[in-house]
Amino acid sequence: PRRFGDYELLEKIGTGGMSTVYKARDTRSQDIVAVKIASRLVINDRQLSRRFELEYAVAHPLKHPNLVKVLGNGNQDKTPYLVMEYIDGPSVSQYLRNKGRLSENDALAIVLPIADALAYLHKKNIIHRDIKPGNIMLTSAGDAKLADLGLIKNLESVSKLTRSNFGLGTMQFASPEQFDNARDADVRSDIYSLAATLYLMLTGDNPFGKGAMLEVMNRKLKNTFDAPVSKVPELRSCVDLAIRLGMDADRERRPRSITEFAALLTGEKKTRPTAAVPGAITPPPKSKAVKKGEKERRGGTRYSINLDATCRSVANAAGQRWAATVTDLSITGLCAQMKRRFEPGNVLEISFAIKEDGSSMNQLARVRWIRATESKTWLLGCEFVNAINDDDLSAIVADRMDKTRML
Repeated sequence: PRRFGDYELLEKIGTGGMSTVYKARDTRSQDIVAVKIASRLVINDRQLSRRFELEYAVAHPLKHPNLVKVLGNGNQDKTPYLVMEYIDGPSVSQYLRNKGRLSENDALAIVLPIADALAYLHKKNIIHRDIKPGNIMLTSAGDAKLADLGLIKNLESVSKLTRSNFGLGTMQFASPEQFDNARDADVRSDIYSLAATLYLMLTGDNPFGKGAMLEVMNRKLKNTFDAPVSKVPELRSCVDLAIRLGMDADRERRPRSITEFAALLTGEKKTRPTAAVPGAITPPPKSKAVKKGEKERRGGTRYSINLDATCRSVANAAGQRWAATVTDLSITGLCAQMKRRFEPGNVLEISFAIKEDGSSMNQLARVRWIRATESKTWLLGCEFVNAINDDDLSAIVADRMDKTRML
């Protein structure tokens, strides 16, 4: 229908076995929203219909910048529906289909805020149980939001909506214990799914390959997958190790919390690799030797610059995003001026404009030093987690500034 309840349906933006999602207009406020309408399968199954009610009851009170807001619910002609915040960008799944795999910086800039959202859910004793690229949405501003709480498990609830010995989740990303008995899912199940999602984002491949469901499950149970670094040799060892630990079939060997998993990803928490870490490492291709007399290219120039930027701590993505000015830039880091003081060691997500058309770059950077200024602001010297290449730097600074010597 063109209209459902108080909402004018504008276009279909997603569909699945349990529901269809439409971009819609609230005819009372004229706001653009997303309306999730239950499928016939749900309407004819009382237990599945109750999931719609539970999703609203649990999700409506939640407030986190990286969770898609659930605004309301209703029922028309015995068909339940949910009203949600409309996200004006693609899912990570759609983005990967169009753009291919992501760089480490871009992938972590998405995953770390989602980890923060999961930490918020876990503190409220809520398990998501269906984390996958299709359920992570990207706004036009580049923010990541976790969607679809249809399979949530409220650990404080007495609800018996998940039948014993009944599996829930998506095969490539759900933890093995969810398929044995979805009631057994806990915070470590969400860690597994987020690690598997990050694997796909970084490598462009599903971790357990293609094949029949039983084949994929057998690989899961045996930890049969290639280590991410085998596919992306330039990947930092801490990211490779965190993903492999997070995807261990034995949840007792996974990180104990989503916060610990995030700390492993950024290198803030160190774990000594052992023979028990899952994932096979294949030797990376040999790099070409530098010819005699040919100089190795090294970053050594710092550019004095004036770029508008915003930043936030990756350890607290729910926190405020602060305005900043990038005052100098090199391939290995930058200096930023802002009103907020971040202590050395903090890892920041910094977004700064690179072109006059509004194009921006997201970089993860660790604060190395801080200095107060007379204007009651702070100067932060930051080192990039992953250096940008010379060509990208040249494109940013071309015709905009003068070179200064590296200090």
